[in-house]
Amino acid sequence: MHSTATVSSSIINLVKTIVGSGLLAIPYAFRNDGVLVGICLTLLAAATSGFGLFVLAKCSKTLVNPRNSSFFTLCMLTYPSLSPLFDFAMIVQCFGVGLSYLVLVGDIFPSLFGGNRDAWIIASALIITPLCFLKKLDHLKYSSILGLFALVYLSLLVISMFIKDVLIEHGNTAPTQRGEVYWFEVYDFKGLLSTFSIIIFAYTGAMNLFTIINELKDNSMTNIVKIINGSIIISSIGFLSVGITGYLTFGSNTLGNIMLNYNPDSIFVIFGNFALASMLLLSFPLLFHPLRIACNNLVVWLEINYKHPAQLSEYYGGQVANNVTSTSSGTNQPITLTVNEEDLVDETSTLLTHSPQQDLEQENELATNDVLDGAESPLPGDMEQHTPFPHVRFCWITIALLVSMYALALRITSFALVLALVGATGSTSISFTLPGLFAYKLIGSDSLAVGQMISKRDQFYRKGSILLVIFGISVMILSLYVTLFFGTES
Repeated sequence: MHSTATVSSSIINLVKTIVGSGLLAIPYAFRNDGVLVGICLTLLAAATSGFGLFVLAKCSKTLVNPRNSSFFTLCMLTYPSLSPLFDFAMIVQCFGVGLSYLVLVGDIFPSLFGGNRDAWIIASALIITPLCFLKKLDHLKYSSILGLFALVYLSLLVISMFIKDVLIEHGNTAPTQRGEVYWFEVYDFKGLLSTFSIIIFAYTGAMNLFTIINELKDNSMTNIVKIINGSIIISSIGFLSVGITGYLTFGSNTLGNIMLNYNPDSIFVIFGNFALASMLLLSFPLLFHPLRIACNNLVVWLEINYKHPAQLSEYYGGQVANNVTSTSSGTNQPITLTVNEEDLVDETSTLLTHSPQQDLEQENELATNDVLDGAESPLPGDMEQHTPFPHVRFCWITIALLVSMYALALRITSFALVLALVGATGSTSISFTLPGLFAYKLIGSDSLAVGQMISKRDQFYRKGSILLVIFGISVMILSLYVTLFFGTES
C-alpha cells in the first residue's frame, strides 16, 4: 500500500483520535480537582501518554520493515501467547467507545430536530458506513478536519462564554449561578478520585499510532516525534483552555457535560450541540479503523495456532510451510529480530540529528537475526512485515462489526458503568501498560544482537518504560476501584 500521509495530515488524525467528546467533561474534572491540581493532572496525562506514544514508535523501528508495524506484530515479537488478550483489550476499548458515540447521536439529534431516536441512529449509517469502508486512515483526514472544526467551535463557545459571563458581565447573566471556585485546594476528594480517569483517559490515541506511522510518506523518527509532540501540545492546549474557562464560568456548579450548563435555547448552544453530534459521527470511523485491525489480528492468530501449515501456505500464497514452528506444547515461539553487524546504526546518536533520508536508509538496511531467546518465527512468510488482511475478510469484518454495533445502539440507552470499566481496562492497556512492556523488551535489542552494550539513551527509555507499566497498572486499579465502589457521576 502506497504511503502518502504527511506530517500535517497525521497530526490532524492523531489529534482527532485523542480529542473527542471527553473534551466537554474536562471542566467537571477541574470542578472536583481545583485549578492547580487539574492543571497538574492534565500535564501528567500529557507527559505519560506522549512517552507511551514515543516508545511505541521506537519499538516499531526494531522490525525488519517498520512501515508495517502493529500491536499484533509487537505482541508476537514479545509476548506471543498473550497476543489475543492484548487485541481483545483493543476491541473492548474501541467497540465500547464507538457504541457510546452511536448512543449519543441518538440522544442529540432528536433534541435538535425532533423525530425518533432509533431513526436518527439508523440514518447516521448513511455517513458512517462509507467512511468505515475506507482502508487507509489517511483517507479520513478530510472528515477529521471537519471534526476538528466542530471541536474548535465547541472550545471557542466555552471560552467566549467565560469572557462574556465572567470577565465582562461578572456572572450577572450566567444561565446557571456561578458556584465557588477553588484555585489551590481540592473541592471534593471523593470527586477527585471519581474524575481522575477523565483526564488520564482523555489522551488515549495509541490505537491509531501504528497506522499513522505506516502510512507516513517519510516515517523517520524525526517526523514521528514531530507528530507526537504536535498532537500532544495541541490536545493539551484544548483540554486546558476548555477545562479552566469552563470551570471558572460555573465553579462548583459545573456539570458532567459543560454544554448542559448553558441556555439550551441559545442559537450558539444549539449549533454547539449540532457540532458535537457531527463530531461524534466523524470520530466513529477513527475508532472503527483500529477495531477492525484488532479483529483481523485475532483471526490471523487463530489461523497461525490452529491451522495446518499446508492450509496457511495455500491461503497466504505458498510461503508458510517452512516458517511455522511450534513447541512440544503446541504454542508458537516469538518472532525473532536480526541486525547485521555491518549494518548496525549507532544507537547513541540523537533522534533529532537524524535526517529523514538517513532514517529511511536505516529501515532498508535492517535484516533478521535472533534476539529474543533464539526462537524461530511462527509467522507465515513475511507476516512479520505485514499482517494479512484479505479483501473478503475486510468486508465481512466491517459488516459484522457495523451490524452488531448498530443493533446494540438501538437497544441500549445508557451504559455509563460499562463504559467506565472499558476505559479503566482498555485505555490503560493501550496507552501505558502495553507500550511499557513492548519497550522494555525491544528497545536496545539491536545492540544486544551484535554483542554491544545498550546505549545510555536506550537504558533511560527502558527504565522509563518500567515506570510507565507501573503507572498504567496503578491507574487501572484505582479507576476500577472508584468505578465499582463509587459509581459514575454525570
